[in-house]
Amino acid sequence: MVTQHGKPMFTKVCTEGRLILEFTFDDLMRIKTWHFTIRQYRELVPRSILAMHAQDPQVLDQLSKNITRMGLTNFTLNYLRLCVILEPMQELMSRHKTYNLSPRDCLKTCLFQKWQRMVAPPAEPTRQPTTKRRKRKNSTSSTSNSSAGNNANSTGSKKKTPAANLSLSSQVPIASIARSPVSGCALRT
Repeated sequence: MVTQHGKPMFTKVCTEGRLILEFTFDDLMRIKTWHFTIRQYRELVPRSILAMHAQDPQVLDQLSKNITRMGLTNFTLNYLRLCVILEPMQELMSRHKTYNLSPRDCLKTCLFQKWQRMVAPPAEPTRQPTTKRRKRKNSTSSTSNSSAGNNANSTGSKKKTPAANLSLSSQVPIASIARSPVSGCALRT
């Protein structure tokens, strides 16, 4: 980006950077986010101006100071600060334009809707409750040792189905959805 400035003196500023734009997925192709990274910048003062003020050290000192901040003027930086302040108010302004409400009513409705979203999060898909079944105890004597009891259970019991061999840990889902109290969004753990 090359800009030319006339005040306080004629200066040419060359700014090198990278601009990354992310658009919304609608027909209007509005900019969703943007990120501009400045890699380097140069402020170029013509030699004719330097030659005119070569004997005056105060003017040379002023010429050596930067006119811009990292290649951006103070006017541009103030505009970007204003955009950062106004960006959260975008929803209020669009509601005011759409519904022709007063600013106070727009603020009330926006706050109420955000409160509703926080209090009543979107419903999760309902899961069918698993039915827990109790296993019958075999009628073995309580005085027999555990190995003998296990042998008696394995030989004297009926043939078990494959579903009965599954442990409780295999019936619990691997991924669960949790609500993060910090960000308020759903996380998969």
